[in-house]
Amino acid sequence: DDVVKHAAYANMSGVCLAYCDCVRNGGTMSIAAAFTAGDSDYLMPGRNGVFYDRKGQDWDATIVRIIDQPISIRQAFWSPYKKLSRAIGEQLQKLAASKASAAEGNLTAAAIEHGKSVANAVPATPKPAFDVGKFAGIFAAIGLAIGAIGGILASIVAGLLGLKLWQMPLAIIGLLLLISGPAMVLAGFKLKRRNLAPILDANGWAVNARARINIPFGTSLTGLAGLPDGAHRSLVDPFADKKPVWPYYLLLLVIVGALLGMYFMGYFGA
Repeated sequence: DDVVKHAAYANMSGVCLAYCDCVRNGGTMSIAAAFTAGDSDYLMPGRNGVFYDRKGQDWDATIVRIIDQPISIRQAFWSPYKKLSRAIGEQLQKLAASKASAAEGNLTAAAIEHGKSVANAVPATPKPAFDVGKFAGIFAAIGLAIGAIGGILASIVAGLLGLKLWQMPLAIIGLLLLISGPAMVLAGFKLKRRNLAPILDANGWAVNARARINIPFGTSLTGLAGLPDGAHRSLVDPFADKKPVWPYYLLLLVIVGALLGMYFMGYFGA
């Protein structure tokens, strides 16, 4: 039941483990659940689940610790894009939080200064006139950024258009492999080194042999429960949010920017 002691040795197995505290009718126990297929995007300490023991009894399980290891090649393929998406989201959240904090600070300072000026009967400082040059510079910077993005997209589109039709899918596949290939190769090596023996040793067994878990065997150990016979899943959500329209306008703006970039770069010249 010592999670720290068990994890220190079981970590050498190379298997993704989720340690859970289980409760049933006043009884408690701790388990280490191995995930050998799928992905671990939604595995996190504090998440609840249901554990069925060998007697078929269900236990209320709560994840308390996770040993993060590669689970599948599919997870490794998408991991660079998910990391990039999370990084962009975190940066946007930090930017929004800093702007909100600055706005609140300015509002508070303005309220305090206004109170002091009223109390001391000091005439208010006249507001500066609208600075057209400042806003013109801001819009110019935005225009340059959009132009740079359009130029990059134009270069990519021009490169694709310069290829033959049968070469375009190969170029896209090559680009995807260039991004995801290193993560997939690294995950493949780690998946082939997975060993069940350290987990059994951490449980108190004496296993000297190497119980290797290859990819097909690991895939068979972890499965997703299916629907009962005769049941079907309804994918219609009557309360679903309406699809936003702005992504289509953004896509149109990007396409126009790419076409303008190609035009100024001379791709449409005689």
